[in-house]
Amino acid sequence: MEKKSKALAALACASLLVLIGSGCVRCTMVHSTQQDPAEQNQEEGAADEADAAKNSLEKLLGTKWTSKDGKATLSIMNGAFVERAAGEEKVTYWEPENAKADGGGFSESVWASDSITSAQTPSVVRVDATENGGMAITCDSFKISATYLIDAPEDVELAISGNIDYLATLAGVEKDGIVSCLQDFARSRSPYAKTATWDGEVYIDANANKASSTFTLDDPNGTIATIVIDGTSGKISAM
Repeated sequence: MEKKSKALAALACASLLVLIGSGCVRCTMVHSTQQDPAEQNQEEGAADEADAAKNSLEKLLGTKWTSKDGKATLSIMNGAFVERAAGEEKVTYWEPENAKADGGGFSESVWASDSITSAQTPSVVRVDATENGGMAITCDSFKISATYLIDAPEDVELAISGNIDYLATLAGVEKDGIVSCLQDFARSRSPYAKTATWDGEVYIDANANKASSTFTLDDPNGTIATIVIDGTSGKISAM
């Protein structure tokens, strides 16, 4: 029995040496922190808003859009699409029927009409996520342009969900550097994101002396931002 235990211990040590020798270690950092209830509610609200925008036209009320050629605008109001171009204004009244979400966005069946009293006809509104974290909307009842892109929001500070002090300490960099890098990434790639949620995992490449970790942005695409920290130069980059 003693010989068997020693053999198993030797095998375990050999396996560990192989893992270390590969020069790449994955660290999963699990920690529990007491989060302020107000901050938690704010983060959950932002996530709920992003999810809802994927599958409900009514969640886009009050948003403004611009045609691909920049010549027309669209405002989504409660019960009306308002299109404007060169002093011309066209209004399409709508009532929701049902919506169906999918991997790229959602389709919603509506009843559309040219006035409040005119006969309604069935129509379909399609909303898709775009590569930069925005949205495109198309409807066969639009009168000026078939497709519009949602206007970029005002530049706001990106909120970080998760205690990234652990990441900063492990990688030997300042926390502010990580936040600034994420802010720049979101500004150029996902301008509709409000929060970046850290997944709590750190990947270490010992051979290259680099550490990386991922964050999920709350834009319509659920964009993944990977932070890479160079242990030699201290440079922080995102991709």
